[in-house]
Amino acid sequence: MTPLSAALPSEAPNRPEAPNRPEAPNRPEAPNRPGRSEMEERIRSLDWSKTPIGPPENWPEALKTMVRILLANRFPMLLWWGPEYISIYNDAYIPILGQKHPWGLGKPVRECWSEIWDILKPLIDSPFLGEPATWSEDIELILNRAGFMEETHFTIAYSPVPDETAPRGIGGVLATVHEITAKIVGQRRGILLRELASAVEARTADEACLNATAKLAARAKDIPFALIYLYRDDCTAALVASSGIEDGASIAPASIRIDDDSALWPLREAQVTGQMQIVQLTSRCGPIPKGPESGGGPTDPGAPVS
Repeated sequence: MTPLSAALPSEAPNRPEAPNRPEAPNRPEAPNRPGRSEMEERIRSLDWSKTPIGPPENWPEALKTMVRILLANRFPMLLWWGPEYISIYNDAYIPILGQKHPWGLGKPVRECWSEIWDILKPLIDSPFLGEPATWSEDIELILNRAGFMEETHFTIAYSPVPDETAPRGIGGVLATVHEITAKIVGQRRGILLRELASAVEARTADEACLNATAKLAARAKDIPFALIYLYRDDCTAALVASSGIEDGASIAPASIRIDDDSALWPLREAQVTGQMQIVQLTSRCGPIPKGPESGGGPTDPGAPVS
């Protein structure tokens, strides 16, 4: 492996060695200094000669400086270097990568984030080609970082990194990233709850159910499908309203006997226990309805019954 002594913090900067003290070898297998981060270790140990940016001893000073800044920062940061946009990131960025870590280190962004490359490319090209830096307060991206496609939201800033040795004077692009998925989704679902509260203001129970599914249909990102059953006097439950489901779908029987233990939806358990029941659907019903741009969600999703 190629040592990164020129690119990363030295073992003991500006400190004289004790007399006759042997100097520690400057290579990855040398003892770790206290406090060295995971990404500093990974960057040191990676064989960069197999990447388009080459071994660290040939890196320009601009790249070495940016790596130091990156590793010292506690905010999620990602550096795309060179025309191939090779990925170098810090510890704070690891959760954003999910299962792509540590594989994504040293990879071109078109490989690391292949599912959103069509979106990222113009945003990265702009600062790299000398145009204004790009910024978005809330960019929605459908990522595959946990084995399935998921909706995510970020505040991003992509800035050019000057490099006198680069053809256009710009060596790469620095991405400063803040994930706001929980905030955006939480706000949206809070609005849905308020809308559902107003939907119950109806003359009949059936009408309230229809009002509720109308609200749910407009929020398919959060509730891809919904079925509302009302208990009847003959120990059955009748489907009175639905959203995201085609008429006649096997997943939405028109009537369910409450005492039928083989029924898809365990209504009796929900009624007796007063607790939500989770039903695994894929093995029982095949493909299930999905929200727009959901990408499919987990491979074995469950649906709550309450």
